[in-house]
Amino acid sequence: MEFVVENLSPTRKKIAFTLTADDVNAAINTAVKGFQKDLSLPGFRKGKVPASVVEKRFGEDVYARATQDEINGLLQKTLKESGLTPVSSMEMDNHDAFARDTEFKCNVTFDVLPEIEFPNYEGLEVDQAKADVSDDDVNEIIENLRGRMAELTEVTEDRLPQDGDTVDVDYSGTDEEGNKIDDVQGENFGVALGQGQALPDFEALVKTAKVGEEKTGPVNFPADYPHKPLAGKTVIFTIKVNKIQTSQKPEVNEEFAQKVGQESLEKMKASIVEHVSATKAQAARSEAMKKLIDGLLEKVSFEIPDSMLNARVERVVQEQAMKLQRMGIDDLRKDQAQEEKREEAKKEALETLRPQVFLMALAQKENITVNDQEVEMAIYGMAMRAQQDYKKVSEAYHKSGLIYELRDRILADKALEMVYSKAKINEVPAVSLSETKNAD
Repeated sequence: MEFVVENLSPTRKKIAFTLTADDVNAAINTAVKGFQKDLSLPGFRKGKVPASVVEKRFGEDVYARATQDEINGLLQKTLKESGLTPVSSMEMDNHDAFARDTEFKCNVTFDVLPEIEFPNYEGLEVDQAKADVSDDDVNEIIENLRGRMAELTEVTEDRLPQDGDTVDVDYSGTDEEGNKIDDVQGENFGVALGQGQALPDFEALVKTAKVGEEKTGPVNFPADYPHKPLAGKTVIFTIKVNKIQTSQKPEVNEEFAQKVGQESLEKMKASIVEHVSATKAQAARSEAMKKLIDGLLEKVSFEIPDSMLNARVERVVQEQAMKLQRMGIDDLRKDQAQEEKREEAKKEALETLRPQVFLMALAQKENITVNDQEVEMAIYGMAMRAQQDYKKVSEAYHKSGLIYELRDRILADKALEMVYSKAKINEVPAVSLSETKNAD
């Protein structure tokens, strides 16, 4: 048996195998023995069926097994000897089965991680914010809790809607020539004013009508509005206010603390401090890690394996389509050239893949690995956070092939943890909780 490894690109390899007729015959003989071991046929004892009978009776199955076992074994041996680790599926150009006394040739191509000349990644200095908690941080959490526990009550006084109100409206729209727009029709649409849930012009129009009144006015759609038929257009809206509700927030007292699951107001505030401190610490740690990897990436250049890039682009395209569907908007393919859409997805994919590929290559250099238990623990954590059944989530990951992408992400995370563990951390003054959220 002979093999030759060829570099098709910095991230694409080809292994050319050549098996002589003797190699093929030996593989077939081994497969025949495997069949013989547990085979029972009339007139023969179990395991004693002659090799010639086995091959004649089960020839196609024997040759198929011989081919699969031999090629798989050769691939594993060749990859080990060559120090190659595929990051894509193996593509063979010869799918024929072995035939006795016949030479067999095939080429196997696959993607690998790029060879990177790593800059120094040990003892790097990085600033990291302290996880200090201020009174403003605690008060912000309390206000959020009050907002979640607020109860809507109907406004009975004769007044216009205002920020902070939740308004129930019917609406319809026409173009500037008075033609009805089917996409702009709705009844009992609830909008919380002042929270940016609707277009500014639409909210402004709603604020001009009391309960039972109809108002008409123009609403300008921004040029980058996701639903392309309306992007950059002016629509004449007619709205009718059906109901105005305002929220009543509970007072902050012992009863309030008990409603949020705490024994007392004091313990609630202590719990909030602990939560905010942990949140800030994690955010600061993540930001420090990002600084470390960004600094390293500035010093290197490398290619992204095509298989990884194409898979990620498809994922981005699908996620964008699903997001639009949840918004009730048709897929952009009807409004935007497919090639342009994929180019946008490619840019987004490269932003996440470049640090991941760098860290995966670093993990390979440092002999960092990921085992099955670590992958399943990650899936378990995701299932718990999403309040979904772990077994169903795990099954979905395995069936869809997402398990490989997840394993790659875990590997990259472990490499980044290594870089962070070797870094010199300089603590700097803490940021506010709102700044922490913006950083996320």
